[in-house]
Amino acid sequence: MDLQLIGIIVVALCGISLIYTEIQKRLVFAKYERLFGQGDFEGCVRLLARPLVRFSFPRYNLLYMRLNAQMCLADADASRAIIDEMLGLRTNDQQRLVLLLRAFNFFIEREDYSRAKELLEELRQKAEPAQLKECERTYAIFAEKSSAYIKQMERELDGANTADKAKLLYLLSAQYENRGDAKRANECLDRIQALIEAAVPAQPGGGEKR
Repeated sequence: MDLQLIGIIVVALCGISLIYTEIQKRLVFAKYERLFGQGDFEGCVRLLARPLVRFSFPRYNLLYMRLNAQMCLADADASRAIIDEMLGLRTNDQQRLVLLLRAFNFFIEREDYSRAKELLEELRQKAEPAQLKECERTYAIFAEKSSAYIKQMERELDGANTADKAKLLYLLSAQYENRGDAKRANECLDRIQALIEAAVPAQPGGGEKR
C-alpha cells in the first residue's frame, strides 16, 4: 500500500472519529438536559461518569455539568471538590469569570467566608462593574453582617423583574436580621413567598370544592 493511500485512509478515519465524537456529545448533552429537567440529578451524575462521555467532553465542560447536578443534590462535599479541581484548570477569561462567580456564591452559601474572600480578590480584577458590585454587597451582608444597603435595595425593588426582586428581598431580609429587626426580615421572606406563588401557574381543578 503506497504512502499516499495510507494518508488518505488516516485522514478519513480521523474525520469519521471527529464526526462520531460530535454526534455523541450532542446526544449525551440532550440526555443530560432531559434528565436535569426531570429532576433526575443522580442520573445526570451517572451519565457523566461513563468512560465515553468523559472522553468526549473537555474537562471544564464535563466538570461544570457535574457541578450543576451535585449542587442540585445538595452534595456540598462533592461540589466543593469539583470547584477546587476546576479552579486549578487552565481556562479562557470567560470560563474563569463564570467559575469565579459560581464558586463565590457557593462559598457564601456554605458560610466559608475565607474562601469567598479569596475569590473576591480575583473578581476585583476580572468581573464587570455590575457583577463586582453585587459580589461586594453580598460579601458585606453575609460575611461582615452589614445592613448598609437597605435603603439602596429598597429603591432598587421598584422596576425590578421577579427574579431580581426575589434576590433583593432575600438580601434585605438578611440585612434586617443583621440589624436585629426580625419582623422586617420575615416580611421580606413573606414577600418572596408571594412572588413564588404568583409565578407558579394554577393547577387544573385546583379551585374550591363545592
